[in-house]
Amino acid sequence: MTSKPRMGHRAGILARALLAVITRRPLGTPPGTTAIRHSSEVRSMVMVLTLAEIPLAFLVSGILPPAGRIPHAVLELALILTGFGVLAAMARNPHTVSADRVALRTGFMGGLELPRPMVRSANQAMRTIEGRGLRRVPNEASAVACSIGSSVNMRVLLEEPVPVELGDGQSLDVDTVYISADSPEAITRALKNSAVHQ
Repeated sequence: MTSKPRMGHRAGILARALLAVITRRPLGTPPGTTAIRHSSEVRSMVMVLTLAEIPLAFLVSGILPPAGRIPHAVLELALILTGFGVLAAMARNPHTVSADRVALRTGFMGGLELPRPMVRSANQAMRTIEGRGLRRVPNEASAVACSIGSSVNMRVLLEEPVPVELGDGQSLDVDTVYISADSPEAITRALKNSAVHQ
């Protein structure tokens, strides 16, 4: 029901997503599947930080002694590529809704896949849930958040509790999932349309 990748696997996700964007590979969403983008606030912040890092790298390089410029350039290149990789991973891993499955994703920090019949509804619910990735929701014993940032704006309600592995060796019976969606209306509409085709 869930996936929470380890650090090495996350780096692979970033690299593959960046390569897919560079080579302009199509997203490959199957027919009958609706893709919904997420994490617009985080994307904007990462974009600003990544673009700001480029001129900063040149400024710092001009201050460093010649011996330190190559290691600094390697470090800066890694930082900038990581930033663009994060952006690519979020763009390449949207939420998806089909008649069979609902995949709620964070981009590169795992996600949650549910059979479509298990998803009852989704409604707007603006709130802040500390942390990132797939995690417990304080004061809600049967809820998890699945987002790359702490801000969520949608609550997905399940027909009945389903067991979810959180990556800490523990399982939680979940009936509510909080997510971030760039267009709450799009995910609500996709769920309604997919219900018609079940």
